[in-house]
Amino acid sequence: MSNVHKLVLFLYLLDIGIILFISSSNGFSMRMIPIDSHHLQIVRERTTMDERLQLFNNITMSRIYPQRKKLSPDSIKSRVVRVQKTLFVTQLHLGEGNTAYTPYVLLDTASDITWVQCEGCNPCFELNGKNFDFKRSTFFRRVNINDEICFPPKFYYDGSCGLNVNYGSQPPYTSITGLLGRETFYFKNSRTNNMDAYKGLPFGCVLQTKDLSFGPLVHIHENVVAGVFGLVATPRSLITNLDAQIHGRFYYCLPLLKQLTLMESTIYFGDDAQISGDATREVQTILMKSPHLHFLSLSGISVNGKRLSIDSSIFEYDEVDNTKGFYIDTGAPFTVLVRSAYNPLREAIVKFFRDTYGWLPRGPGLVMDLCYSIYPGYDENLFPIVVFHFLNNEQVGEVDLVLSKEHLFVDVKEIIGLDQGLCLMLLPTDDSDKSFLGAFQQANFGILYDTQNGRLSFIPKNCLENI
Repeated sequence: MSNVHKLVLFLYLLDIGIILFISSSNGFSMRMIPIDSHHLQIVRERTTMDERLQLFNNITMSRIYPQRKKLSPDSIKSRVVRVQKTLFVTQLHLGEGNTAYTPYVLLDTASDITWVQCEGCNPCFELNGKNFDFKRSTFFRRVNINDEICFPPKFYYDGSCGLNVNYGSQPPYTSITGLLGRETFYFKNSRTNNMDAYKGLPFGCVLQTKDLSFGPLVHIHENVVAGVFGLVATPRSLITNLDAQIHGRFYYCLPLLKQLTLMESTIYFGDDAQISGDATREVQTILMKSPHLHFLSLSGISVNGKRLSIDSSIFEYDEVDNTKGFYIDTGAPFTVLVRSAYNPLREAIVKFFRDTYGWLPRGPGLVMDLCYSIYPGYDENLFPIVVFHFLNNEQVGEVDLVLSKEHLFVDVKEIIGLDQGLCLMLLPTDDSDKSFLGAFQQANFGILYDTQNGRLSFIPKNCLENI
């Protein structure tokens, strides 16, 4: 076949929508912008440590069961924002020409669907900027009700495949409704810095919302968040529909938390999602059991080498309704453990500080569950070391995730009111809830997701090198 004939065939396939991808590389990257970034102006700059802890606490607890754990606006300090349940924001690029759209969306490792609010919505949530004008887009296509990505339950909306998502575990739900469509997306090629086009990718075009609110608690018209970018692999997710190019792989490395100040990072996909060890650091891998959520087989927890008395069945995967188990969740700031696991861990930490330094926990009224006043003379290197043990699943033995002082405690002297203070960045929840590994405990680990093969790999790393 001549080059001319190849070009004609390519243009024909492109015209009928078979070509889904145009790129010089099978990898791309996206920004991971902290929700409290000054660039977004969602969180006001002059927030106290107490207010920031309250914000991160609220986001964390809303990741368990959003409706049941939801906090009323009255319980949130006036300067703390009311955001929709995740820690990081990214920026999408979709549509072409006059309909090109570059919204900020929540980056969610616990959701599959990517969606934005579209022009003509009613009712809509407040948005500082325009909605996506899908009716004027040259490349927007509705998804047929019989398409495999229109998976059950089949839901019609205006004559084609619809999208209906409830956020919450029980009525009344926060919900979104609209069309499932396909559109051209652009992602940044990490090697050339060009924006490569990926055509025909599915997304939700939301035209109705119920009780959904992004942005600040006050002045919600300042909201810049237009939707969600989901990273769970299902038939309708971008991750699955880009499988031929990225092979279900994405990678990030979050810098350590300093004084509750988060730093912008990068998430890499496909060929750019790489992880490797050296003579002193070994890449470790855990199986992810659930095909739709990033479930990990947590088998136990140790403090300073002593295994805690925890029944590992409390972390078993619930195949019926996904209401229990242990997951990795970058959208949650803090790690959350069910009380059957949290209480023995808390007791071990309390015992360590009492026996080593004579410290006792601070009293009630604090944002976090376990806080200490720190006095001069303590050894910064003498702190409890917590290890999460995971089943290897492929061979005998366990895989260990070692959490140091920087992963466990945050300096909160503003809250304690003394020269120095520390709070544990772990939270308890009911035994009927999910447990998960939050973003602050993932810091300074390179983390690679392989959704095709159901594996999660990690390695200790100075993540400032990625900034």
